[in-house]
Amino acid sequence: MKTEQAKQLIQHYLDGTASAKEVHVVDSFVEQQLLENNWSADEAQKAAFGEKLKARIDAQRLKGEEGSKNVVGKPKTITRRLWIIAASAAVLALCVIGGLFAIKNRTEDRTERYANDVAPGGNRAILTLADGRRIDLSDSKTGELATTNGLNIKKAANGLLVFSVIDKGVAKEERKNNTITTPSGGQYQVNLPDGTMVWLNAETKFSFPSHFNGKNRWVELDGEAYFEVSKDKNHPFIVKSKKQEVEVLGTHFNIDSYDNSMGTKTTLLEGSVKIKGAGGEKVIAPGEQSVLYGNTIKVNAVDPAFAIDWKNGEFRFKNESLPSIMQKLSRWYGVRFVMDVRYELMPSFSGSVSRFDNISEVLKMLEETGNIKFYINGKVVTVK
Repeated sequence: MKTEQAKQLIQHYLDGTASAKEVHVVDSFVEQQLLENNWSADEAQKAAFGEKLKARIDAQRLKGEEGSKNVVGKPKTITRRLWIIAASAAVLALCVIGGLFAIKNRTEDRTERYANDVAPGGNRAILTLADGRRIDLSDSKTGELATTNGLNIKKAANGLLVFSVIDKGVAKEERKNNTITTPSGGQYQVNLPDGTMVWLNAETKFSFPSHFNGKNRWVELDGEAYFEVSKDKNHPFIVKSKKQEVEVLGTHFNIDSYDNSMGTKTTLLEGSVKIKGAGGEKVIAPGEQSVLYGNTIKVNAVDPAFAIDWKNGEFRFKNESLPSIMQKLSRWYGVRFVMDVRYELMPSFSGSVSRFDNISEVLKMLEETGNIKFYINGKVVTVK
């Protein structure tokens, strides 16, 4: 209910012109508030508003008593009704005003705590070519960036980095790797020479050859990336990451191999992949996630949407711990978290928010789902 509507409803109750529908609305509302003790204002605010309203309630009660003298039938019922009307209006008004006070105070508190808001990351990366040249993709213009080792490299208008083989003979002579590195607060999308699409998350290093020679298509990953592999049944695509190899023919999957992650996670969306570790190998199906801990590979059923939320421009949490969430926010916003509370006292969090909002929007969502407050000071976020 909007504030003006609430005020109008209160006035109708006070002057005795409330309709049957309005009576029902207020009766239901008051009953719920009294049963739940749902007060948003502090005691001082309630007392101050209550004193102002008391005189008007008493006046309505006396007016009802005087009017009832001229009514044949049930004067006590009319008097009681007027008293209930005034009292109900008082409760409703206190709830509305109290709620407004609470919202105002919470907004002012957050405005102060979030004064140094932090903007989201974006398409930022450094390309190091096989010949040693470095190109800052953040500053480079669209169009052709370089030609090297039989490759033509272009940056599309949407930021996509495209590698095209223009001379297979030259490319086959050497097998040196090109490397793309995304910083904290960076991401990038790459189209490899074989047509495979790769999305790189923040703080990620990805290496690949200028040309895929031989039986297998080898690439290396340190960080997180989502792959849509171009199908080639004669040349398996193999991703080498932290203590594991992922072999595919043509499929969609995500690998999280950050050093500070709890194990290396591979999540499959389409097709089939084989996970190889020092302790053995596993084949996973769509909707499954393998987790490599040490030499052990475990497979769990998951919702892949939570694994590729970053690729889809979102933060999605489901019963996720605060330390895990802070790691993700640190990588994307380039901030450092300082804890003024014990980790074990923190609840798990669920919810979703755009990855391209300022960090304050994410923190607001977390505050709404847990007993926690955040304070932004430059690139440091304190948790209390």
